[in-house]
Amino acid sequence: MSRRGLVDEAIQGILDRVVDGGFPAGSALPPEADLAALLEVSRPTMREAVRSLSDRGVLRVVHGRGTFVAPREEWRDLPTLIGVLARTTPSRDLGLQLIQVRRMLEVGAAGLAAENRNDVDLTAMRAVLDGYDEAAARADVDEVVRLDLAFHGLVLKASGNPFLAAIMQPLAEALSASRQTTAAREDVRARAQEHHRRILEAISGGDASAAKDAMRAHMKQTHDDIAAL
Repeated sequence: MSRRGLVDEAIQGILDRVVDGGFPAGSALPPEADLAALLEVSRPTMREAVRSLSDRGVLRVVHGRGTFVAPREEWRDLPTLIGVLARTTPSRDLGLQLIQVRRMLEVGAAGLAAENRNDVDLTAMRAVLDGYDEAAARADVDEVVRLDLAFHGLVLKASGNPFLAAIMQPLAEALSASRQTTAAREDVRARAQEHHRRILEAISGGDASAAKDAMRAHMKQTHDDIAAL
């Protein structure tokens, strides 16, 4: 195995123990030699894994005292946090937390999209929603989910603010998993598409207020669909 692969395995080994309570928040990691033996890697590989997790905010190195597991509120790497939460949080609860984040970001993004969209953006959105209709008609849940997320991605792109898409990108895998559950229901697929069409209509018309209202209503409906699981 490559050195990078060994480091990744060591990182995962530490995270596994954080998740299962072997290394709880606030606890000190074992001494260097013991940790390397526990992870079955060399000490240089173990040091690199610890350095990587320290950079992500998962571990806190206190010189002269040791290396400690930081509380999740201090973690700085979103993919790492999402990966751990996906393993430790019930899917319904995780879905509701994701909707809270989406509501805060996507309502404003819809308003910006109404102000900044161009013809290319609108054409792409229409094509995606037409594809959604076709996928929904044949009950192709995987394709429905892909196109659902693609539509929301196009709204973020049309906002003209690259930070919005960059913030949402790490959430894509978790969003897809959450959407798979609700999109399996025909009534949910239909309701979501009705909201998508209203959002597109408002964005196309350049009405920022209506676009935000439409996205807000969509987020509420999605929240209610997940809460009903």
